[in-house]
Amino acid sequence: MRSSCLATAALLALGSLGATAHAAEPKPLDCLGPVQHESPAPGSAEWQQRDADNMACARQRIDDFAQQPAALFTPGKTPALDAYRNPASHADKRFRYTEASTPSASGKPIAVEIYRPCAAGTCTGMPAGLKTFEPPYPAVVIVHGGYSSKRLHRSAAQVLAEAGYMTIALETTAPMGTHGPDAQSVVDWVFATPKAPLAGDGTPFFPHWDQLDVRMVGIAGHSQGGSTASLIGQADKRIGAIVAWDNLTALKTGWVDKIGMDPPADLALRTPALGIGADYYFKVVPTTEAPEPAKVNTQGGRGRGGEPHPKDPGYQELKSAGMDTMLVVLRAGTHLDFSLFGGPASRYGESVINYYTLAWFDRYLKGAHDPALAADAFRRLTAPTFDDSADRHNISQGMYDQAVAGDSVLKGNRPYLVGGTPVRDRLSFYYQSRCAITQPGRSVRVASEDMRAAGCR
Repeated sequence: MRSSCLATAALLALGSLGATAHAAEPKPLDCLGPVQHESPAPGSAEWQQRDADNMACARQRIDDFAQQPAALFTPGKTPALDAYRNPASHADKRFRYTEASTPSASGKPIAVEIYRPCAAGTCTGMPAGLKTFEPPYPAVVIVHGGYSSKRLHRSAAQVLAEAGYMTIALETTAPMGTHGPDAQSVVDWVFATPKAPLAGDGTPFFPHWDQLDVRMVGIAGHSQGGSTASLIGQADKRIGAIVAWDNLTALKTGWVDKIGMDPPADLALRTPALGIGADYYFKVVPTTEAPEPAKVNTQGGRGRGGEPHPKDPGYQELKSAGMDTMLVVLRAGTHLDFSLFGGPASRYGESVINYYTLAWFDRYLKGAHDPALAADAFRRLTAPTFDDSADRHNISQGMYDQAVAGDSVLKGNRPYLVGGTPVRDRLSFYYQSRCAITQPGRSVRVASEDMRAAGCR
């Protein structure tokens, strides 16, 4: 199964789960702590129980959506976005927000959302734990998946902005087949200035060009946007780091994505890249046999689909080329953990995604010019226990508490946090998480082909 319609598949998954999402649990379900059965034999009663628990953990966010106050959603409508991430609720408090349109290769303007960090004197009522940053800023371009939207990645865009990055989330000009050219157009636009503008409709140069640090520009993407980030991040020498959400793609072997461009034959792998994957695609289905080592690979190395196949060809390709790379696979995560859509997803996936995304860009964008931050980011990437570096930015959907809501329903949200919990408990026990990264300022590489068992050291 190749790139699919996000909205349709998620709604189908919702429908198929309706009878089971609220089924009574035979025992207390612990989706945060260690699994009950660590190494059961495939097909055994212990295996089946662990698998059933994992599937239940992958559906918990559906229950969370169901108990959110009606004031957050259109009456009678299935919530398709996380209302807690509405930019209008937080602009000039947690970040600065603007919208714009860019020129494109096709001549059709590309709509973008721009999130900038708060600088001194620009935001009022900033929450405790957040801080201001002065320009010039590093930047990250965010590319959504097929039949998706820039709005579904507001969590990552806002978290990065609150941590000192200027983020530019784009809306492709067509649902499929334009991700590559459109993303490249936005990257070109980000580097455009009044002295070197772009031609075509839309704003011919980046409106915040004078606040951009051109030495530190990265790219992130989900699904087909992850393939796009994997390719553009390697092909465009101005890009310094890549994060691919559920689609770190092998470029030299098994390329199958139709994004409007293909890897050039002479492409050199040159950019550090993080991949974050998940146990499930759109549907939460039983795992009846050990998926590793994989018997088949029908995804061209993209690591998604219904049958057992490798999730790591993109990682292995980068590792073989000597590039720093990492693959984190979410326990009980689904393809929708990476977006703010109301389908099956785990409660803790978003926090883990934001933790590693922020640490990766801190290590390879900001850290390229800040040795102290690079060292701290390396610590976070290899730590056995999560700190609160991402939790402090987490305002997304969690358990709702009417008692603390007061006059604002936003105050009643209690997001799920991972600070202080073991990393291994958030990693898949079906698919191995892997790392091959160098210590800042040294040539020593730490590597692990099974982070859950051995950590990253």
